[in-house]
Amino acid sequence: MFLGLDLGTTNVKVLVVDRDGSIAAEGTAPVTRTTTPDGGVEQDINQIWDATCDAIRQAVCQTHGQNIQAVGVSSQGGAVQLLNAQDEPVGPVISWLDTRGKPFDRQFEEQMGEAYLVAHTGCNLSTMTIGQILRLQQESSDVLDASKHFGFVGDVIVGRLCGRRAHDPTSLSIGMLYNPNLGGADPELLDRLNIQDKRLPDLVPATEPAGYLPNNVARETGLPEGIPVSPAIHDQYAASIGAGTVNEGDVLVGTGTAWVLLATTGRLAPPIAQRTFVCPHPVDGLFGQLLSMSNGGSAMQWALETTGQSQLVGEELDDRLDSVSPGADGLHFWPLLMASGPAAESFSPGGHLSGITLAHSANHLLRAVVEGLACELTRHLGWFTQEELPVERLVISGPAATSRVTPQIIADVANRPVTCLCQSAVSSFGAATIARSLVETDTNLRDLATALAPALRTISPSSHVDTYRDLLQDCVKPFTTSTKE
Repeated sequence: MFLGLDLGTTNVKVLVVDRDGSIAAEGTAPVTRTTTPDGGVEQDINQIWDATCDAIRQAVCQTHGQNIQAVGVSSQGGAVQLLNAQDEPVGPVISWLDTRGKPFDRQFEEQMGEAYLVAHTGCNLSTMTIGQILRLQQESSDVLDASKHFGFVGDVIVGRLCGRRAHDPTSLSIGMLYNPNLGGADPELLDRLNIQDKRLPDLVPATEPAGYLPNNVARETGLPEGIPVSPAIHDQYAASIGAGTVNEGDVLVGTGTAWVLLATTGRLAPPIAQRTFVCPHPVDGLFGQLLSMSNGGSAMQWALETTGQSQLVGEELDDRLDSVSPGADGLHFWPLLMASGPAAESFSPGGHLSGITLAHSANHLLRAVVEGLACELTRHLGWFTQEELPVERLVISGPAATSRVTPQIIADVANRPVTCLCQSAVSSFGAATIARSLVETDTNLRDLATALAPALRTISPSSHVDTYRDLLQDCVKPFTTSTKE
């Protein structure tokens, strides 16, 4: 059996997966966030560690813990933790949700320019780590001076599990310090930020052990002593492993509060849109382009709350959506309720409704929101084909994947099959697959991910493709210039 650990922003999740890919046990423990009046979002690394041990113990108690052969670690990205010489925390975790570094990021982008960022990070934005370092230099230089090591949540927890702080390129890339052209931290960027490379966590491929579980951690968690522990992998890429989207042309869409796309490519290419992360995939020879639609589940939640139906979920929500014909009887919704990410470069926040009449109901609004999101997703997919990056398979995970209606709408609007992944803990499942690769070194990660991917269902486009063609054109029409310009 293999244990997958996912260090989320709100919960630590654990899955124990059998050799046949079935889930043998699971555990979860919450972690809290603290906010400050100036936009700060912070966490306590000791609480995250306690939650990690708790979640592992829960899972171990449900199965034969001594049969677990390895631990894989998935983690939230860009959550900074400064450490002293003894690897003890200097101050709290600075969450990736913390906005205090944004003015410094914008200033850095304006000063250095997009070409510099792409050349030195593979990405066309400055975010999270860079801005926070610059902010600390200006506002809290004593905190930086007191720190010996510079890390992130994932590598700190890996260090506590096995004695070596380590993460893979996906983690360092989301931390904005990795140069995919060099295959390591960018020395010029580090010099600009006044960070020595030796202060960073060790950079280790996802399929190589960061270390092995010592006796004291084995006693605390109930895991066997001496089993290998992976480096920390960014959770979106762990999800890609868990979903089996490990071939060129696979696009995984997470349908949470914001819909997030991770496209697997066969070559290192420039970012296909503004505010896109580019880095090597954990599978050798592949790369990822990661971008957020910003809008998604938040738009549906707004519609439900506005119409007094916030309790609707599952089949009942699907019934409401299905009660309205495709095209929502002429009611169209443009879903840019939030504009951060690619859309922000051309548009201010603000969605709109058009074609509304007295005949339209709350259910029409719900249907129009889903159709608008499907149009926005299709517009994003178009950027990949424009840059000659193939889109061969569209896989959706999260709440939309379990719906009876939403995947069909996406398939019809995009005019392509949609594959639905109904495994909810896909990042921790991917971490378990990575754990297995530490033991079965003669099997490559792509083959493992493909063989162990959870059951999928595929939805083909229906006869309503023509109905949605005009709607899609209307939604795309306002974007008269490329968001890359």
